[in-house]
Amino acid sequence: MRVSSDMPDDVIILHDALETLRKYGHKPIYTSPHPLRLYLGNCGTALRFLRVHLQMCYPGEPIVLEGDPRLMERDGKPTSQTTSALILHGVEVPVSENESPYITMSRRIKDSYSELRERSYSEAVLQRSGLTGVAGLLEADWSAAAFWYEYVAIHGGEVLLEGLKEDSLQGDRVVADIYAEHFGVQTTFTPEGAVIQSVSPAGGLSAKRSCNEVVIDFVNIPDLYPAVALTCERLGLELKATGTERLRYKESDRLEAVRLHEVRNDHRMAMALMAADYIKPLPTSPEGKEIQTIISKSYPQFAEILQQIHHNSRRSADGQPTVKYNVASLSISHITPIRGVNDDNLGKKHALSKLIHAADTEYIWMHDDDVEWPKAIICDLPLVIGDLDLIILPLRMESAHGVGSSLLERLQIAEYAAIQELTIRMAKKGHAVMCSGANLIVKREVWLACEAELHPEIPSGDDMFLLEAVKRHGYKIGVIDEPDYTAIVRPQTTWRAFFRQRMRWAGKAPKYTDKDIIRCGALVAAANILQILCPLIILIKFPIEYSLIRKRLTPPFREGSGVGFFFVALLLEIVYPIYLLISLLGGLFSRRAW
Repeated sequence: MRVSSDMPDDVIILHDALETLRKYGHKPIYTSPHPLRLYLGNCGTALRFLRVHLQMCYPGEPIVLEGDPRLMERDGKPTSQTTSALILHGVEVPVSENESPYITMSRRIKDSYSELRERSYSEAVLQRSGLTGVAGLLEADWSAAAFWYEYVAIHGGEVLLEGLKEDSLQGDRVVADIYAEHFGVQTTFTPEGAVIQSVSPAGGLSAKRSCNEVVIDFVNIPDLYPAVALTCERLGLELKATGTERLRYKESDRLEAVRLHEVRNDHRMAMALMAADYIKPLPTSPEGKEIQTIISKSYPQFAEILQQIHHNSRRSADGQPTVKYNVASLSISHITPIRGVNDDNLGKKHALSKLIHAADTEYIWMHDDDVEWPKAIICDLPLVIGDLDLIILPLRMESAHGVGSSLLERLQIAEYAAIQELTIRMAKKGHAVMCSGANLIVKREVWLACEAELHPEIPSGDDMFLLEAVKRHGYKIGVIDEPDYTAIVRPQTTWRAFFRQRMRWAGKAPKYTDKDIIRCGALVAAANILQILCPLIILIKFPIEYSLIRKRLTPPFREGSGVGFFFVALLLEIVYPIYLLISLLGGLFSRRAW
């Protein structure tokens, strides 16, 4: 069998081990004075096959199997792969009533030795076991196909999986039936392979289901568990899994790894998490390179193909992935306006204007200089822009001190969560009332067309005045509400800095002309004035606003200290009318530069 660098590591490892045995152990008795050591990495398939191979073909000879610590920790009890190895070595294994598909596949392969010579990986197996045959073709791997079924079930669309056969010998062929029955993914077999397609135009995330429970026995298909489990999780379905005992002894404890969304140096976990969008490693980043090393164990091309799909498709209005444009035709400048570019000390708006005029790109992606922006997805941004002119991106406030943050920081985090939820909801309804230059994409020509309307005499508000102008001119506004596009902002650490920021925000209010913004601001002001006049109104306000806050709270606050943060949110609700009044009055008289 010829191997190449794009083959799975497991195949290469087993092939190299067998080639080593063929070269150094071709004599009836292994005669080297030193033990022959075969390093198998984390390849359990090679370990189980070679244990049988050495027992059958090299009994008593000083050959040592070595590997990664996890491999040597794994359960040494016989498995279906052990039985398969015995069958391939010519041992007559009685047929059992509940025989696994893997063993059945091995019997069918053994009965077809006229096609088998290269399936034995190396002539060493044939020479030492006494088997004969001629070369045949290998099937594509159904267990690897599971991650594309997962992807289509979650995202929708259509994928051709070349080389998959309907009458496959592989037990994991049942993945097609599982996804057809439970997740609405149809499989059509063609001469090229299997075409899989979601029956729901927008993918499984929007499909209506009569039953939210999925019951599957994984005893004979353990390799399908990560893909199926994460599919259920993403689609909001309850998985009742049986036959999962041996999952704890795979490359990782897959039950625990799925629960915690951890890769744990496990190729199937890495691919399942990537297909479900729980991880999106940038190919050139250290994390991306590590993930590529891990998945090379079984499917080296997976990350590259997934990236190509991301770069050549986007979700249209109906949710269906469609080829929209050549990504290379778009260009984005990433701009972070620093106070007084070139030390001219003319403020943020002047700095922003200089940067945008100097840019030579179609789009501008803006961030403030004090935010943590999502670098990992900068290459994916062109895929979601489409024909939009202004894209509102999500923000999240986090304290550098985590759950140990001060009361002032926690109050700001709660307030910011409510503001962000309101921002996203209103934008999705087509009535955008807020946006932030801390995370914003705008077409350069649109910004230039609106520049004269950004009120250069006011040191703040380049983002909000831009939103007003964009709406006024009828440009297209969109919103992205995805964790991977979220920038992190930090709260103010002193009360003085806090009130100065809020006064700056409030100082631009008299210049607003957009009806949606004015109505929203008037409603907020009226509700808080009413609360001052009638404190019992808080019984109506607080449940509504607390639901907005919880929607956007970061996990440490929402899950780790939810009870404590409830009282923080309640305190915010109580003091908010007074704080708002101070900010509004102060903002009217404050003209401090940014």
